[in-house]
Amino acid sequence: MENRREGLFEQGCRDRSTDLLPQSTNADYWKGDRLGRSTGLDEVVRYFPTVEAFLAWRSQAINK
Repeated sequence: MENRREGLFEQGCRDRSTDLLPQSTNADYWKGDRLGRSTGLDEVVRYFPTVEAFLAWRSQAINK
């Protein structure tokens, strides 16, 4: 079981390194894929239901 988890983690790391889009929904894979990626705008945008909602929030924050 541990080898499978490590394998999925390593696969996520390899895919990240080659700039592939995520290829699995497995949590261990995602940990590997997210490791080392920047957590800037992607981390903020994911809290909004649409890009339009994010842009509306952003314009309000800028205009203050």
